[in-house]
Amino acid sequence: QELAFFPPFKEGKGSSATQEVPPTMRTASVVAAALLISLSSADAFLVAGTGCLPSLQRSAPPPPPGRLVMQQGADSSWNFRRFARTFTRFNGIPFLGPLGKAATVPQPAPQTRGSDAVLWGFGGTSQSEFDNLWAPLDDVVMGGVSVSDISRTPDGKALLKGVTSSRNNGGFCSARTRNVAKPYDLTDYKGIAVKARSSIGMRYKLILRDREGWDTVAWCKSFDLPAGREVDVRVPFSDLVPVVRGRTVSEGALDAGSVYSVQIMVSKYEYDGALNPNFTEGEFELAFGDVRAF
Repeated sequence: QELAFFPPFKEGKGSSATQEVPPTMRTASVVAAALLISLSSADAFLVAGTGCLPSLQRSAPPPPPGRLVMQQGADSSWNFRRFARTFTRFNGIPFLGPLGKAATVPQPAPQTRGSDAVLWGFGGTSQSEFDNLWAPLDDVVMGGVSVSDISRTPDGKALLKGVTSSRNNGGFCSARTRNVAKPYDLTDYKGIAVKARSSIGMRYKLILRDREGWDTVAWCKSFDLPAGREVDVRVPFSDLVPVVRGRTVSEGALDAGSVYSVQIMVSKYEYDGALNPNFTEGEFELAFGDVRAF
């Protein structure tokens, strides 16, 4: 749920006046926002769960050679810096009201490829454009320690690479786009397609969102990939399942005329608490091509 440190803005009748905010509450909000922003870009900090109010501490030095760690590459404990960076990128700073709204990106112009339309493509995209559009979204947002990164490959694909860990009740990594400022109208299409190759055979999820915000209904479809072989995954809109924070919900159908973002995830869980039957905890790599409408 979005944080609300002061009442929402309300316009006065016949004026642009906003609801009065107590000075102390306004100051607290500004201080909290400044802290969140600074930690999202500072050197690594870790939160040590020692009570109701966590303490911040510098990252511990790497373990000596030969020492066994939980999962190579995963965080040893919840990383507040990564949480702050992820939260502010996708959700902005909600307790600043309209001023803290998350940034959007211009809608990439669809490119025709046969009968398909390339929505989120990688050909001709600069590194800065790629970094502005795509970012990892891992279980750090719910206290987990899984870690991933997404990058462009020389052959014009995206590479999601990371380490999943079930520690702290986590177990997922994903790559997600920022919301487009103007949503895609895909009413003339039947679904979403993407060519993908996994380093190990696993089940992934493709996720679309048809509303603004980052914690809106996630329209999901799970799909299995074999190890080392590229598959053209085609997901009809009619197969998408409405999910909120891992739980299926009662919704009509995806609004194909209002698609804001796409996300590709690997998770220990399916839906409603059920475990993913085709999941291996630890290191993984997922290469995928342009995201297309068919």
